[in-house]
Amino acid sequence: MNPYVIREVLRQNKGRKVEAKIFGMRNKKETLVGILEEVYPQIFIIRTDNNTRSFSFSEIINGEVKLTFV
Repeated sequence: MNPYVIREVLRQNKGRKVEAKIFGMRNKKETLVGILEEVYPQIFIIRTDNNTRSFSFSEIINGEVKLTFV
């Protein structure tokens, strides 16, 4: 997948609720639900109730993060 396409899709959905599944090492998986707050040229930011997390587009391309818009 192209990073420019990912950025455009994220920009169109800015402000929407998103569920992020984060796949870590040793089969660890974390799920967080928050608001897609900002989209920058290389990263995007998801704000949850108690913290803010940033992810890069390469994490989506590599399958480390999967996003679902709720």
